[in-house]
Amino acid sequence: MRPHRYAVGLPVSYAEDCAPNDVWRSGYKIVDLVSGGNREPQYQIRSADQSYDRVVWESQLQEDPGVGTMRLNGHVIRSPTS
Repeated sequence: MRPHRYAVGLPVSYAEDCAPNDVWRSGYKIVDLVSGGNREPQYQIRSADQSYDRVVWESQLQEDPGVGTMRLNGHVIRSPTS
């Protein structure tokens, strides 16, 4: 089992498996560390505008560059409200 790279409380961006072109969605925080068993570590993440948590793989996360931003192919895209 590999150690977790990110800590509880850290703001992160999340890339959905089904999202095309590596679109990163910001505004999530890590709320719990989950064992990935023999695979990579997993995390329970939460967004302020959703009523449920997600469990995601470490490879789907990166430190959040700021609330109101998204990443597309490695480039930061800021929303009009940020």
